[in-house]
Amino acid sequence: MRKPIAICLLLSALTTIGAAPPAAKKAKQERISITTRVDRTALWVGDTFRYTVRALHDPDIEFVWDNLKKENLNLAPFVVRDLSVRQGPFGGNKRLLEVTLFLTTYESGQTELRIPSFNLYYFPRSRAQEKAQDTPAEPFPVPPTKVGLRSTLAGEALRPRDTKEIREIAAQEWLIPLIVGLLGMTSLGVAAASWAWSALRAERPRKRSITRRTKERMVQDFLKRARGIGKESPQDHLRFYSEVSQFVREYLSEGLAIDAAGLTPDEIETALKNRGRDGLGQPTKNILQKCEQVLYTRNGLERADQWRDEVLAEVGRLF
Repeated sequence: MRKPIAICLLLSALTTIGAAPPAAKKAKQERISITTRVDRTALWVGDTFRYTVRALHDPDIEFVWDNLKKENLNLAPFVVRDLSVRQGPFGGNKRLLEVTLFLTTYESGQTELRIPSFNLYYFPRSRAQEKAQDTPAEPFPVPPTKVGLRSTLAGEALRPRDTKEIREIAAQEWLIPLIVGLLGMTSLGVAAASWAWSALRAERPRKRSITRRTKERMVQDFLKRARGIGKESPQDHLRFYSEVSQFVREYLSEGLAIDAAGLTPDEIETALKNRGRDGLGQPTKNILQKCEQVLYTRNGLERADQWRDEVLAEVGRLF
C-alpha cells in the first residue's frame, strides 16, 4: 500500500518541477517585450545601416545599459560603427529602452545575413527588494534578425581569368548607321541654312529718328490745320477733338518712341514717367481725357466749344 502512494508522490513532484521553468519564462516574457527593426531590407557590401532594438518593459524593471558599448558587442560578420541608447516612459504604465546600432558588413557571395543575438541585462526591482541587497542582473536575449545582401555582380559574369571569343563585325553593321546619320545631319544643315538665309533677306522695319526741328514743324502744321476747323456744327467739334487725339498719339509714337495708339490716358502718363518725362505726363493725360469725353460721352459736346481754345493752347505749350 505504501509503495503505490510513494510512486504517486514522486510523479507529482516531478510534474511540478518540470512545469515551473516555463511558467517563470512566460512571466518574464510578459514583463519585457523586444522588437527589432532595420531601416532597409537589403544592402550593398560596405553600406552602413541602422538597426534598432526596442524593449518595452514594466516600470519595476531597470535595464543596465552602461556596458552597452560598441567595443563590447561582437556581432560578426557585422562591424558596429556607432551606438546610442535612449530610455524613457511609454504609454500604458510602461517604459521604453531603445538601442540604435549603426552596422556595416563586408561579406560577399551570400544572399542574406543574420544579425547575431546579444543580451540586454536588467534588474527586477520591487519595494521589498529595494530595501534588501542588490539582486544580480539577469540577461534577456535579443532575437537575431535577417538582412538581405545585394550582389554587385551581373548575371553570368566572367571570372577574372575567363576569356570570351571576340565576334567579327561585318561592314554593313556599321556602314548603314553611318550613312543614315550623315543624311540626317545633312538635312538638318540644309534646313538651318535655309532659315538663316530667309532671316537675313527679310526686311526689317527701320526706326526713323526725328530731329527737333521736324518736331516743331509737326506741331506748327497741326496747330494751323486745327485752327482751320470750323465751330458751327457738332461734326466740326468731333472732327477737331479727333484730330487732337490722333496728333498727340502720333507725336508720342514718332517723337518719343512710345506706342501710344492702343494706350489709355493713364497708361500714357505712366509710360512718360518711365521715360523720365514727368512734366508731359499729367498735361498729356488731361488733353486726351478731354478729347475722349467729347468724343465718347453723351453730354461731351456741351463743353466742346469751351475747351477748344484751352486744348489748343496746351498742345502748343507742351509739344
